[in-house]
Amino acid sequence: MNLDPNNVEGSTGMLTLQCEQIWQDIQALDFPPDFKDCQNIVLCGMGGSAYGGYVINSLYKDQLKIPLISNNDYALPSFVSQKTLVILSSYSGSTEEVLSCAQEALGKGAKIAGIAGGGTLSEFFKSNNILSIVFDPKHNPSGQPRLGTGYMVLGTIAILNKIGVISVPDEQVNQAISELKTEQENIKNMGRELAAKFQGFIPVIFCAEFLEGNAHILRNQFNETAKSFSAFSILPELNHHLMEGLKNPEDKKLKVLFITSELYSDKLKRRVELTKDVVEKNEVGYEEYQVIGSSKLSQMLNALSFGGYLTLYLAFLYGQDPSLIPWVDYFKKQLEGGEKT
Repeated sequence: MNLDPNNVEGSTGMLTLQCEQIWQDIQALDFPPDFKDCQNIVLCGMGGSAYGGYVINSLYKDQLKIPLISNNDYALPSFVSQKTLVILSSYSGSTEEVLSCAQEALGKGAKIAGIAGGGTLSEFFKSNNILSIVFDPKHNPSGQPRLGTGYMVLGTIAILNKIGVISVPDEQVNQAISELKTEQENIKNMGRELAAKFQGFIPVIFCAEFLEGNAHILRNQFNETAKSFSAFSILPELNHHLMEGLKNPEDKKLKVLFITSELYSDKLKRRVELTKDVVEKNEVGYEEYQVIGSSKLSQMLNALSFGGYLTLYLAFLYGQDPSLIPWVDYFKKQLEGGEKT
């Protein structure tokens, strides 16, 4: 039985190609200087198209001088004004929540940038002369938007880099992609190995600092790709409440996945080890994946790749086609039907 007729494994392995393509594509954009002078940023996206905002808020926390809000809704926050940069992000270009925000952003006179793989959003960009990147998703043979993480994550980073909100040198990006290529087979093997250890358990992701965005992404990958319930929590915040919740119910089927890094602060590393101790004492199992890379960007991409492989192989263990999202599709059809009546 072929559990991967749409080549999700192929798309997972093309993360580096997606990153190379989108970084090069965005070099052609030239944003006006006043884009850098915005007072806040609102990134509008749903599902995988929102990943860039989560990653940037944690990965570039030390660079962001203005707040970046991830907006997963039909409407923009009331503070959006002419001094706001609104980034419209939709892989498919047809996400209704993002299209709704697009019209509202236009009406508020906000500065707008965007990224899409086509669809209605690309037409919106063109008709309103909005600086944006509409990419060719040639390195995602599965056709699933959530398998285009390289496009959406590094694409959003590239846009903010071009605007000047953050500074990401080309050399650092090239090095990060090169390191990911070198490690890809090891990452793949670790994903397969740990998938077997999470079969039959509810994965709970613990991570911290510059990898917080990856926890959100990995939770979604467990949901959509592996068809598994999952949750995530962030250190040090979880140390102030979550550990007390490990006690009940007694027949819990939790297993913690620690995402760790040598680039974590010393205080955080100490918290990780103590948290492992508490998890163990509550008779909850755990596994650890330590990301590697010469920079935080490289380690973020390492974690991104690992999550893709881990959840892919867990899907196979559950006998699932990782490309299918039957309940999401069902929901969308019901929603459309309800709106037409």
